[in-house]
Amino acid sequence: MNAVTAPRTTAPTRLDRWSGACWIAAGVLLLLGTLHPDIFATTLAEAASRAVWVPIHVAALVAVVLTLVGLTGLYGPRADRLGRLGAVGFACAVVGLVMTACVSYAEAFLLPVVAHQHPEVFDWDGPVTTSWAVLVTTGMALLWLVGLVLLGVALWRSGVLPARAGLTLAVAAVAFSVFGGLLIPVLAPLSTLALAVGYAWVGLALWTGAQDVEGHQPAS
Repeated sequence: MNAVTAPRTTAPTRLDRWSGACWIAAGVLLLLGTLHPDIFATTLAEAASRAVWVPIHVAALVAVVLTLVGLTGLYGPRADRLGRLGAVGFACAVVGLVMTACVSYAEAFLLPVVAHQHPEVFDWDGPVTTSWAVLVTTGMALLWLVGLVLLGVALWRSGVLPARAGLTLAVAAVAFSVFGGLLIPVLAPLSTLALAVGYAWVGLALWTGAQDVEGHQPAS
């Protein structure tokens, strides 16, 4: 039975440390999502009236911005080793994060105000939730998670970070997109926790300069 070998480390650059800090901070902020009310058991207007609604979505907005910064610092210096898979993952994640930022801003600052005055527009058959613009924006926001899956696999294959960190990020993004998106009891907060762990692991690897111990080929 082979002993587990610790990842090798190199001196992290200043960009690596800043990027790592952004990933870790974003992961901590995502933990607030474990408190998200079940909007499918009620209406958006009723859910938005709860005290936790605004803090959760403000935290999500800040986490998305931090992810954009951390993602750029992660991908830029390693683009050649992450290959085409990493490039596609990066592109998807950036588009998805921008859309997610739009959704989070609206949910944090606009939805509660409008819902207080006109709650009926946020019924599940109301004009907002059935709007094509809202549906398209929400759908494009999912590219954030698609991008994380692809990028996580690219990290796992390339060895630029510990393989388990990349794999954890990829698997957690899949779980979060399924269980978190549907707000399935128990599984939704657990998938949020898993995503936060994946974020923190990637961030810690960047901060410390940790890399995989085995030689890997560039992710194609």
